[in-house]
Amino acid sequence: MRLAGRVVAAPMAGVSDLPFRELAREQGAALVATEMVSAEALVRTPQRGRALMRYEEHERPVAMQLFGGRPEAMAEAARILCDHGVDVIDINMG
Repeated sequence: MRLAGRVVAAPMAGVSDLPFRELAREQGAALVATEMVSAEALVRTPQRGRALMRYEEHERPVAMQLFGGRPEAMAEAARILCDHGVDVIDINMG
């Protein structure tokens, strides 16, 4: 993927909401990320996880970060993110 610049706004729990990402874009971020999403939460309670996955089309490209400890849940959550149309899946390794 080619980015329009070299600045990337990292995913930050409790910070990387839509207004923050829009501000980051206005200030030159070429890629923004939603808040971290728990793979377990996304698989077990999709409604709650989907609230953290919310993004607007004008934010593209957009990244989403997954964290978790169970490979099966991580794989299923990655499939959910792919189906959701995310551009980048960032896996938090600890």
